[in-house]
This record gives sequence, structure tokens and C-alpha cells, in this order.
Amino acid sequence: MSKQNTSNKDANKINFLDEFGLITIISSIFTFAVFIYTLLFYAYTEQVLAFIVALGFGIGFILNRLKLHKATRIYMTLFPPVMFMSLIFLIGGFFGQAVAFATMGFLAYIGYRRNPKLRNLIIGFDILAFVIPTIYISIYEPILGTIDVPFDEIFAFLACLGWLSLTFSMYDENKTRTYTSELENHITALKESELNLKKAQSDLRNQNNKLAVLNNELELKNTHIEEFTFIVTHDLRGPLNNIKVIATELEKQHTAANYANFDNYLKHLQGSSTRLTNLVEGLLKYAEIGNSSGMESVNINEVIALVIDDLSESIKDSKATLNIGDMPTLIARPSDIRMLFQNLVHNALKFKTNNGLTVINISSEKEDNEYLFSVADNGIGIPKEHLENIFKAFHKLHNQSKFEGSGIGLYGSKKIVDHHLGKIWVESEENVGSTFYFTINTNSLEHHKTEEQSISLN
Repeated sequence: MSKQNTSNKDANKINFLDEFGLITIISSIFTFAVFIYTLLFYAYTEQVLAFIVALGFGIGFILNRLKLHKATRIYMTLFPPVMFMSLIFLIGGFFGQAVAFATMGFLAYIGYRRNPKLRNLIIGFDILAFVIPTIYISIYEPILGTIDVPFDEIFAFLACLGWLSLTFSMYDENKTRTYTSELENHITALKESELNLKKAQSDLRNQNNKLAVLNNELELKNTHIEEFTFIVTHDLRGPLNNIKVIATELEKQHTAANYANFDNYLKHLQGSSTRLTNLVEGLLKYAEIGNSSGMESVNINEVIALVIDDLSESIKDSKATLNIGDMPTLIARPSDIRMLFQNLVHNALKFKTNNGLTVINISSEKEDNEYLFSVADNGIGIPKEHLENIFKAFHKLHNQSKFEGSGIGLYGSKKIVDHHLGKIWVESEENVGSTFYFTINTNSLEHHKTEEQSISLN
């Protein structure tokens, strides 16, 4: 049997009980039996009364079978008290009628619990329908005289039993849910609303998270713009002014035909041009950070291989050995990660000692929410007083003539790490070497280990 058919049967059962169907069946069967009995053994008056009572309950039964549930309810609420009230007036009262009226009042209290005003009116009517005719026959005689209707006590007993059965059926544990279906529907609607609210809250949190990421990106972009502006207006002025001054002096000497300092001027001019070129190249690389590409899967082992290929000449000149540990595959900006490793390896090659071979160790380690990378060398190291400043723009530890550079490499490395929600720092000791550490957040990582490698280009 399908679920829908089961629901329909349950609904019919609910209607049968709720619309006073049980009362109509019991009352109709018994009053018809009483009518047949009076036809056989009683006089004309009792036969008419029994017929009217049987007909009255029969009408209720027909209404119920026609599924006129509302009409059945109203009819079976009003007919029994009117019928009993009429019988008291006509033929007198008995104890069963009092019980019947009390039962009808209790039934009205339960059956019309959702409409308190109507319930009170019906209960009041039931009380008056018993009290008024009872008082009347106690003062006057019944209109038709006292007549003993056959099985009247049994009839009242069965009627009360039927009404009480209906009442307790309403309150039976298995039936109660049929009268709370509307409440359950409201509860279901509330649960659906709660789920919709939770979904809306979840969507709002996701939107807020996306907005936070966008705000962070915007802050980084604004910071980049401010720093780029500072770079252009500050550090480029030096070599440009030098070129301007030297050009002016050369013009003066050319006019005076005096070339005494010509070689020095050319040397300064060449140095300023080289410095300016390095700065422009550094600025171009810096401008690419965070803009060069989208986030995608990056095999760090492949990135390091590309860096080694780019720096192969420097590696050969330095007779350097690179030891590369297990490397993951993660979600990042490929060009930024490549620039990051290239800056760190390039620095390790540039700031080497003159004693022995250069050794560079690159490793990675999986931690709770991030990957920890390290690039260690055995170079000249960094003085302690400079450790806090090496990631600032244009901070150069050595004379330009000894170690060329723009001062943007480590500053750009920090920005790359910032874009990948990580941090970068260095541990160093002079004449022993430096180890640069940086982390990449693993909230959006896909990783796997690759085999350890050892690369030496001699």
C-alpha cells in the first residue's frame, strides 16, 4: 500500500472520530432496535416517541455517511440535548438523562476546545436543557404523563459510553497526534525556516570570508601602490640625478675642451646606469607579485629545477652544490613561487665566502596548517644588527661596488609570502651562513611528496 493511501485512510479515521461518527453509529443502531421493540410490545405513544428518537439519530448517521462532517458535528451537538430535554418535558426524567447531559457537556468541552466562546455556549445550553425541564416536571407533571420508555437507562448508558469513548479517543496517546497535526505542520515549517536561516547564515559567512579575502588583497594592492610610488619618487632619483650631473659636467668640459676627469665621469655614468637598470628590473619584478598569474597547482620540485636552470652559470662559477629535500605540490601562484626561490638561491650564490665550496640546502616540512620551507647556505652570513631590516625595501648590507643589487629581492620575497598567507624570517651567523625560513598556508593545498634529490653542477 502506498504512503499516500495510508495517509488517506488515516485522514478518514480522523474524520470518523472527530465528526462524532461513533456517536451516530451507536445511537442509530440502538434507537432503531428500541423502535422495533416498541412496535411489538408497547402502545402507540411509545412507538411514536421511539420512532422520533430513532429517526433523529438516523439523520445524524446519514449525514456522517455522506461525509458532511461539519453538519454531523453541529447536528449531533444540538440534537441529543434537544431530544432529552423534550423527553423530560413529555414523559419525565430519570437518572440516566442527567448522566447523558453531563457527558454531552464534557464532550462539548473537548470537541470545541479550539473555539472557547462556542464551547461555553454549548455547555451552557446543555446545562439549561437539563435544568429547565427538570424543574418544570418537579413543579408540574410531564405533559404526556410519566411513561416508561423501554430500555431508557440502557440507551442513556450506551449513549454516554459512546460519547465518553469518543472523548477518551481524542486524548488517547495514539490518537493525540491526529489532533496536533496542525501544530506539527507549524513545527515542520519552523524547522524548514530554521534550516533556511542556517543556510542563509552559512552563505553570509562564505560571502564575508570572500569579502575578507578581497579586502586583504585590496590592502596589499594599496600597499604595493604606495610602496611603488615611494620607490619611484625616492630611490630612482639618485642615479637619475647622477646621470644629469655627469652629463652637465661633460658638457662643460666639452665646451672648455678639458677632459681631465672624463674617465671618472664615464665610470660614474656607467655605474649609475647599471644601478638604474637594476632598479627598473627589480621594480618590474616587484610589480608582478600577486598579479602575474592565478592560483593553481604548483610542483615545487619542478619550480626549483627551473630556478637551477636559470642560475646554472652562477652555480657553475661558484662550484655550488644544491641539496634538495622532499618537496610538495601545492596551490600557489607559479611565477611568484619561482621568483621567491630564485631570490633566495641567488642571494646564497652571491653572498658566498672565498673559502671552500658553496653548499645550499633546500628543504620542506609539513606542519599543522602550513608548509615550512628553508633555504640554507654556508655564505658570509648577516650581522645581527641587520637581521630585522633585510626584508625592507632597498636595504643593502654591502657596498654597491662589491655586491650589485637593487635591494628589492628580499623585500619582494616577503610580499610573495604575504600573498600566500605565510611569514618569512632568517637565522644567520657571520662567516658561518644563513638560513631563510618561510611558510605557505595549507588551507588550500594539495600536496604529495617527491623523491629526495641532490644536484651538483661543477
